[in-house]
Amino acid sequence: MTLKLTALGTAASLAAFLSVGTVNAADMPAPKVMPVEAKAPDPLIGFSFGSRYQTDYNFRGVSQSNRDGSYQSFFEAQYFGGFAYTGFATYQTRLPTKPDMEFDLTAGIRPTYDKFALDLGVIYYFYPNEQRLFGPNGFGRFNVPLTTANTDFLEYAAKGTWTATDSLTLGLNVFYSPNYLGQHANGTYTSGTAAYTLPATWFSFLPEAYSGGFSISSELGYYFLGAAKTSATLQTAFNLPSYLYGNVGLSYTYKNIVLDVRYHNTDLSKQECFALTGDFRGFVNGGTSRWCGDAVIGSITFQTSTAAPGIYAEPGGLMNLFR
Repeated sequence: MTLKLTALGTAASLAAFLSVGTVNAADMPAPKVMPVEAKAPDPLIGFSFGSRYQTDYNFRGVSQSNRDGSYQSFFEAQYFGGFAYTGFATYQTRLPTKPDMEFDLTAGIRPTYDKFALDLGVIYYFYPNEQRLFGPNGFGRFNVPLTTANTDFLEYAAKGTWTATDSLTLGLNVFYSPNYLGQHANGTYTSGTAAYTLPATWFSFLPEAYSGGFSISSELGYYFLGAAKTSATLQTAFNLPSYLYGNVGLSYTYKNIVLDVRYHNTDLSKQECFALTGDFRGFVNGGTSRWCGDAVIGSITFQTSTAAPGIYAEPGGLMNLFR
């Protein structure tokens, strides 16, 4: 079998674009609260997009890029003030079936209730131009399937966040697929998250404009996986190993740029990792894989939106970063 664990486009959920009126009289200050008739209505459609480079594309504790770097991009359109959205994301992968890339399609809604926010959606994971991997049959022919022919699959997502304070945000996530990796196995991933914005006073040695963007965040989750039954398992049900996953990291945000360094790990053994992923090295190294072990991964993300254009709305644009 083959690993095709994929990630939901990690772009932040950004609000739709807002426009407000301006006061023309130089001697009349703008009111602190704009009258209702002076406010422009929220536009129906907003956008967010960006790109990312990661030193290793890790998804739920497992490398999708053979422990190498991965270039990624994402785009999202938001409707009705950000209530509904559609989008896509691309990821550079190095997987056993050698797809050109991972291409994710997403759609859903994001209702909010005071300090609570929900994200209810679907994700379709698509891997164009997969090449099935075959092994020897004992008679000199390579006609035993080692991977499934098609690992595209659909996943349902429910995510909730609670803004406990101005600095602390807590979250719960549930993802479910009835056909994990195209292997006719149920896959349910549940996790809890926490993110804390560090006080700017901790970084008073930095210029004031750069001292307020640090945060720490973590996730702890468990992946419940069922029995796979495909031609790669010779039509015999094979119990995929369920596992515990966690990560913790430090991030720094400056306008449109996010830098992140994060530690990832699972409780999978190297043998279980091979059974789950079908890492091609396992066929020659005794059935083990290093794709699921501990990893320290760095990333840099460029992102913007019509709601928060950041440096792109300034006169110098991107060049302001180098001044």
